[in-house]
Amino acid sequence: MTSKPRPIAIVGAGPVGSILGAHFANAGRDVIMVDTSAARCTQIERVGLQVVGTQTVSGRPVKVLRELAPLRDEGPDTVYVCTKTWALKGLLPALVEVAPEDALIVSYQNGIGPEEDAAAQFPRAHVARGIANYAGAVEEDGRVNMQWFTPPNFLGPLDDARLDELQRIATQLGSSGLETQAISSFEIKKMAFFKAILNSALNALCASSGVTMRQAMAYRHTRTMAQRLLREGLSVASALGYHYGEDSL
Repeated sequence: MTSKPRPIAIVGAGPVGSILGAHFANAGRDVIMVDTSAARCTQIERVGLQVVGTQTVSGRPVKVLRELAPLRDEGPDTVYVCTKTWALKGLLPALVEVAPEDALIVSYQNGIGPEEDAAAQFPRAHVARGIANYAGAVEEDGRVNMQWFTPPNFLGPLDDARLDELQRIATQLGSSGLETQAISSFEIKKMAFFKAILNSALNALCASSGVTMRQAMAYRHTRTMAQRLLREGLSVASALGYHYGEDSL
């Protein structure tokens, strides 16, 4: 008799975590959403995980937790950390107290090195990194508007012995329409740096000029500045041994 699969937990029910959770639920997984925002938790309890916009996905009912402590009794086999990266300092020590010893901890965040912060708290073989190439916003009615998706997303382990496991997860997400590739420990860091180049070139530029990323790449003066910043980032990557090919810019 086949035992029932353990649930997965997603810490952080913002757009990234909610879209991920909706696809897992749609693929048949039992999903536990954890968020300290009572308002967001109430939304999920009322309307579930509904994604509209670029994709339309409606995940089956999920369990919602308003704090980490009850996760101790749920026994998830995988915990996806979808909070802002700056939250890790306070989150990781608390997560150590409640996550099962054999759970895979996936940093599904932006930035360079959040997976290394997790590896300082958990066994390195139990840590992986995810890269989400989509974005969205939580609407007033609780649905998540998926504004764009440039597939694929990526999953990669810190210990390549877990690569097959991540491949199975990637296949499961792909079956629900969230195309995901499992890649090696070197390649996941390479792709994380690639996304960081884009963010570092555009985030400050957009914030200071009051335009969106799409607008920044459409207006001549901001596009020229972005190109210069991107070239600088690619040069830094090359010095670190990350080469993305002639078409990378």
